[in-house]
Parts: sequence; C-alpha cells; structure tokens
Amino acid sequence: MHRSRPAVGLSLALVVAVGVMGGGGAGRAAADPGPGPGRTLYVENYSAVCSDSGTGTESRPFCTVQAAADVVEPGDTVRVLGSSLSAYSQAVTLTRSGTSDEPITISGAPLPSSRSQAVLATPASAPALTLKGVHDVRVESLAFSDEHHADVVAVTGSDHVTLDRLTVANSAPTVAVTGTAIGVDGTSSDVTVARTSIYAGTAYGVRVEPGAARVTVTTNVILTQQRGGIAVSGAADTDVTGNTVFAPCATAISLDGGSSGVVENNVTAFLSNGSLQTGACQTPTAPLYAVSADSASRVTADYNAVTHQQSSSAPARTEYSWAGASYTTSGAFRDGTGQGAHDIDGITAPPATPSEHSPLIDSADATAPGELGTDQEGHARVDDLLVADTGNGTGHPDRGALERQDTLTISADDDPTPPKGLAPLGISMKTDATSAWGAALTYSADFGDGSAPATGTPGTPVSHTYTAPGRYTTRITFTEPDGTNAEKSYAGVTAGTATPPGTALSVAADTAAGQVNGGFARFTVPAPADPWEVGYRTLSFGDGTQDNLPADDQGPTQTTHQYPAPGTYTATLTQTDLLGRTTTARTTFHAADAFVAMTSQYDTEKTIAAHGVLKLSAATLRADSNGADAVQLQLATSNAKASGTLTLYPHGTTRPGTGDATFEPGRTTTTETTVKVTPTGSVDLYNGSSGAVTVNIATVGLQSHAQYADTYHPVAPVRLLDTRTGTGGTRSPVAGGHSLTLTAGGTHGVPANATALVLDVTATTTKASGDLTVATHSTNDSVVSGPYWTTGQTATTQVVIPVYDGKVVLRNESKASANLVADLAGWYGTTANGSEFLPVTPARILSTRTGAGTGKVARLAAHGTLKLKVTGAHGVPATGVTAVDLNLTVPSPSGSGYLVAYPDGTSRPGTYALSFAKGHTTTARALVRTGTNGEIDLYNAGSTSVDVYADLVGDYDVFPAG
Repeated sequence: MHRSRPAVGLSLALVVAVGVMGGGGAGRAAADPGPGPGRTLYVENYSAVCSDSGTGTESRPFCTVQAAADVVEPGDTVRVLGSSLSAYSQAVTLTRSGTSDEPITISGAPLPSSRSQAVLATPASAPALTLKGVHDVRVESLAFSDEHHADVVAVTGSDHVTLDRLTVANSAPTVAVTGTAIGVDGTSSDVTVARTSIYAGTAYGVRVEPGAARVTVTTNVILTQQRGGIAVSGAADTDVTGNTVFAPCATAISLDGGSSGVVENNVTAFLSNGSLQTGACQTPTAPLYAVSADSASRVTADYNAVTHQQSSSAPARTEYSWAGASYTTSGAFRDGTGQGAHDIDGITAPPATPSEHSPLIDSADATAPGELGTDQEGHARVDDLLVADTGNGTGHPDRGALERQDTLTISADDDPTPPKGLAPLGISMKTDATSAWGAALTYSADFGDGSAPATGTPGTPVSHTYTAPGRYTTRITFTEPDGTNAEKSYAGVTAGTATPPGTALSVAADTAAGQVNGGFARFTVPAPADPWEVGYRTLSFGDGTQDNLPADDQGPTQTTHQYPAPGTYTATLTQTDLLGRTTTARTTFHAADAFVAMTSQYDTEKTIAAHGVLKLSAATLRADSNGADAVQLQLATSNAKASGTLTLYPHGTTRPGTGDATFEPGRTTTTETTVKVTPTGSVDLYNGSSGAVTVNIATVGLQSHAQYADTYHPVAPVRLLDTRTGTGGTRSPVAGGHSLTLTAGGTHGVPANATALVLDVTATTTKASGDLTVATHSTNDSVVSGPYWTTGQTATTQVVIPVYDGKVVLRNESKASANLVADLAGWYGTTANGSEFLPVTPARILSTRTGAGTGKVARLAAHGTLKLKVTGAHGVPATGVTAVDLNLTVPSPSGSGYLVAYPDGTSRPGTYALSFAKGHTTTARALVRTGTNGEIDLYNAGSTSVDVYADLVGDYDVFPAG
C-alpha cells in the first residue's frame, strides 16, 4: 500500500519526524529551472580526507559548505553530504549567482549510498544560510537544526531564488523569541518557498518584508510560530497557495502593509489545547487569516479552509480578520467581504493529509497562482474516486500541502507457496489486492531470479519454478491506471541444495605479547560453501553454556569463550540450514593454567598444634585474582616439638595421604610446593606431627586459567653453578655473609627474556650451620629462602625465582663458608614450545614401602635407578605431558646421599633433586621433565638403599594443553 501520510500531532515528537514531513519527493515547484550541466562540488564534513583547500571532488570533498559557496559557478551543483554523526554548524553566505539557463544549485538530498539528509545547525551569530545579492539560485533538500531559535535562512537583495523541500526543526521555545525560519527581505524578488516543513522553533515561519515582489509561498507544512506562520508585509504580487499551517499560537497567514497577491487553497488548523502551548505560546485569540485594511483591496482569497481542534470550554476563535473586521465563520466572511466564495470551515482538524471523505479532497482551485502539480512529498495530484470534485480546473488538487492518495490493500496471502524446498522448486503466488477507490489494477510479479516478471490482473494465482539453488526475494507490484502503485516483498524463498552446507570448527588458546590465557578459547568457524543456505548456528562450549553465531557471515566467524576451570571440554557447533537440516562439527579444548610469578614475601606465620589444621584464605595466599587454580608456596618450618609432615590440600576436600614438607625438632627446613585451590582460593594445611610446629608461608607464584601469563619450559637437568669445580665462573667456597651472581639467561637454552627460573640450589661442604637465599638481580628484589643446613650437611631445595636480566644472586647466610651448587630444572617465559599447568588432586604415585608405582616393595638400592610412569593416571593425560610437579620424600634414610630426577631415555645428569642425611626424613619439590614414554628416572646417589615417596600435585602439558 502507499506510504501513510504523517499526522501532525500536538507534541514535540514533530521535531523527530524531520524525514517524514521533509518530503523528498521527485517533483519540483512550478516553472522552477532544473540544475545546470556544470560540475558537482561535494561537501562532507565527517570525511577523514576533506579539505577546504581542494577542489571539492567526491574523493576529496570540502569540509565546509562555505568553501564550496566561495567557488561555485553557474551550472554547478553543491552536494552537501549528510551524516547521522555530525551536522554542519556553520553560518554560510552565498554571494555567487547562476544564470537563467545555468542556475547554481545547493542540494542536501541523500545520495543512493544511503547517506542521511544533510543538516545545517544554526549558529547563534548569524543565519545558517544567507543568500546575499544573488540570482538564479536553487536550494533544495537541506535540513536545518535551529538550536538558537534565531534566523535560519535569509534571502537578502536576491532574485529568482527557489527554496524547495527544506526542513527547519527544533523544539518549541519556552520563552519569547524573535527569529524567522525563512526570511525574504524587501530588496528581493521572484522568490519561491515550496514544499518545506517548518516546526515551532522561531517567531515566524515564512516572513516577507516590505518592498519584496513576486514571492510565492506554496505547498508548505508549517507548525505556526509565536508571531505568525506565513507573514507578508508590504510585498507586491505575493501568492500564498496550498499550504497547511497549524496554529496553536498566532495568526496562521497574514498580509499587511499594502501587500498584494492571492491567498488560495490553504488549510489552517486551530490547535487550542496543544502541548506546544506554553508561557510563550498562550491559547490564541488572533485570527487564523488576517488581511489588513491597506491590503484588503489588493488581495484575493478563495478555496481556503479552517479546521478546529478545541475543548468544549475553549472560546471560539476568530477565523478571519479582513480590513479590520472580524469574522468567526467562513459564511460570515463571505457575506461580509465577498471574498472566500468557496471557503469552508467546521472541519475537525485533520492530520497533514486529509482523511478519506474529507471536504478538503478534490476541492481546491487547480488554476490558483503557485499551485504545484505535486504535493509536498512529490505525489501527483489525483482524483479521489470516492469524493465528488468540487474544485476548479483540472488536476483534482486537494486543499493544503498534502494530497490524499488511494489506499491499495494487498492480501496477506500473497506470499510464495511453498516458501522453501529443494531445487528445482515450483511455487505459486496469489495476486489479491484491492483499491479503496475501486480503481482497476494490474500486477507485475518479479521472482528475483533474473527471469522476466509475470504480469496480469489480480485474482488469478501466478506460478514459477526456481531451477537453480538459491535464496530469492519475490516482489509483487500492483498499479492503478494513473500510475499509483503499491508493492509487497517476500525475502526468503529458498530453493535448497541436494545436501546441507557442511561446517567445521577449530579452536586455539588466546595469546598476547608472548603470554597465554590458558582458559580463554578462540573458536573459528570457516564460511560454509553455501552461506546463504544457513539458517542459524549454535556453538555449545562443553561447559553448559552456548552462543548463537551469525548465520549470514560470508567469511570465517570467530568467537571467544572463557572457561570456568581447567579441564578438557568438547565444543560442538550445530548448524541448521533453511530447510531444517543440521550438520555438526566438534573440537576439543584443553583449558589449563599459565604461571604468574609473584614477588616473594612472608604472607603469614602461624603455629599449628599437633594434628591441627590451619585454613589459609585466598587473600592470605594472594590467590584471590582472576582464575587462580593453584598456588606455588614456600614453607619454612621452625620450633617443631616433634618430627612430622605437613600436608596441603584444597579446603573442604578429603585430606590426602601425601606430604609437602617434613620437619623435626631443632632444625629449620624450607621447601616449595604446589597446591590446588578451591574456587574461593582457600587451602588447608595439616600438621601430621604429635607436636606443634611454626610455619612461615610465602606465595611465589600462581597458576591461573584466566590471566595472560607465562608457560613453563622444562629442561633435562643441567648444572649452572658448582663452586667446587668452577662451573658458572666461581671456583672456591663462598664465604659466610657473601654472595655471588649467577647468569642463567642466554645459557643452556634459557632466553635473555625469561621471566622466572626453576633451580635446585644446594649447599655442601658446609663449615657451620646456616642457610642460603636466592634473589633477583634487580632493584625490585624478590628473595626466596634456599636450604637450611647444619655443620657438614649437604642440603638441597628447589626454588622458583623471578628474573629481569637473566641473573640471580645466591647469598651464603652462614657464618662460615660453603660450596654452592645450582642446577637448572626449567624456566618460565613466552609461549613458543612452552607448557601449561594442570593441577590434580594430590596423590601418592610412588611408595617403595607399599609397592605403589613400581608394583613391588623394595627400597631404591644404592646407585640404583627406579623408573616411574607418571602419565595416563591420577588425572595426568596419557600424551602431551612435558613435566610433572612432584614432592619427593626420603624417609629415615640409613645413610647420606642425594637423588637425581631426570627424564627417562636420557643420560643421567650429575644434578641434585633432593639431598638427604642419615636418620633425617627429607622432603623436596621436584619439577621433573618427562621422557617421551611418559616416565621419569630416580637415581640414588647414596651409598645405602633408601625408601622413596613421590606425591603428584600437577603436570605440565605442551601448549596448548592436552
């Protein structure tokens, strides 16, 4: 059916409807010259390449309208390109003229590329547009935003000017204002204001000043201003024709000061209770039409209409003031003046377009000066077959600015049937439509596949066969003999392929600047072969959540997902095509953890009673950050009342039979360990001793699945420092209270930009009791405790230490010298060839006392090697494992020595994993690289056989984990 006509309501919503009332039709004012054959100068203020020093091409437009106005020549068109993002807040003055054959045109009409209509915002200092001393100029399809309620468009000293299809919009002012929307000064002539929409933002809508001549104000819709809608004073030969003026405040149309001309075919609407009425716009008493005594003999008025919308309590409004006399009705006006022979009143105020059967329809004078062949929206003047013609002349114009059009009703059943199926697909369409005026109709059905449209008369179904697969839009157009038409489209006929479009799915962990967010997945869905055929796609992430993906992407679709915890997830993409057929694709994502190095600090120190449990909160462990799944801790024990073992485990879970640290009276011990945390980060620390013990706890790192952090790079153990042999650059014991600097970055495969080192540090040939500290070589020192020892003891502890320049500092805190040894187990850094962490529930995977892990009860013999399978059980994947995180314990050894831990299938290194002394149970953390067969080797370098426990707390998998 036809575009509905907009209703001019009584609220500020009028301002929003700029594009509705602003027209945009194809017609022109009567006898208006068209644009000349010259250049097109482009203005685009939001363009990144605009320049006022250029030539105004479309590829490099002017930034300001003034720049174009300064260089425009006869025959040129200035195209002002609009944007919803930016108006032109400029005071533009045109001083250049065209000719009768080659006028200058300034146009703000949208281009076919769906740009918006151009909007000029009125500055406070001057009108938005001034035509000064020009001739043969046309301004069309520009919108004005009148923020200051000031003059908007001013025509001064100019002639042969046409202002067509303009819009002046702003909210109604709440105080008295003085501006004029469109003003024509007294030195101007031959000016036409046509098909323009003006809202209540100024004192006057259109104002013509004394001395002007031959001004035509036609086919405009005006919401009257505070002082007048169309006000003409002292102007000769002024024609006010076919306008619709809504008048909540002042006089709709007035001529005074000896003006001459014609007032015909206008509609004025009295809005007595409109919401626009404020303190600055009182309920009016002024007449709707006013012609002064000095103008009455020079003005002809006829075929005008007065409409009312008023409450029952409102007084009747004077319709006419003529030569000083007031007339409340058109009949009284006609009888008293002889004017207005065909004027009508008593009509309820309509919307801007007359309602069906309104007396305004087909009742205007087609011969009135300035009457246009099209209405404000560019629609032709047509004969309403439901209304008898009461106007004059041919053309059947309605009174006012907008023409009532026929209403064509298209049946809701005029859709393709069936709308989908396999190609070749035969469809049928009904062709039912009616004209409200009873006009004979024809139809044209376009099936959207390039075939010729089918034509005929409504009522007979039309058939068509789609031979090629595709998605098509059908369009049926019904046309009256006078060219009036209505159209209905159906975008969605699907002639499907024989098989549904396939789909695929891939996933990768997210990386940034060499770090990885191990639980953040990036999924990629390649474009299907026939994307037009896809109806919708759903991606289920495997953790109980899902996303709906765009169905019409022509290229690959990417989406991301943050998993809630480490684990293996199967994501499933389900794709449904337009025929309801589904295809699926699956991929597996292994969410894991990356390492966040922490500056070591003493986080808490507590004494735990015999068989007591200390609950450690997330805040205490510094594990209350995004996605923390495990913490790496250093435990230092002192003041033990009896020997025993400390066991760490997630709060609220069953305590495992594992050990993280051992202690005994009279000795201080240190060890690092890893513990899985609960979703809230809490951990329980159990004292398995019969006596109390004091524990100092420091966090040295976090494992997180939701932070960008580092991956682990295990190595086959290699010695970096041995002061006994000179390895590392020092060949002499380190004196008590002295330090040495060890360079690790740039050696043994450790890059210079590694962020943390995993070292087994050992003190041997000790001359007095003491301890060792390891610190970063930086002003931002991070210090961890190494082993504590007694005189003559060899002691080893594994530490994780941040590095900034590849160097660490080892300090002998004893009062006597000791030889220092440092063995590299691995390093943390960028993702290339790195591994991610997967925490597990603590489990004892080796006990030579029970046979766990080996299948037999037997000590590890002196200089013997034990092979331990560490993959495929206890939550450790069978493949892809690069290292395991263990706590090794040698309980009550009968002699002294050390253990070497290394990947099976490689040569045994001469490194320390754990040092033990006769009669003293010792526990140490060991991050051990695995062999290609998933096994590690434990070698007893001591002279007596020993029992060995190995407790598993996690594993590292090649990136991406799994």
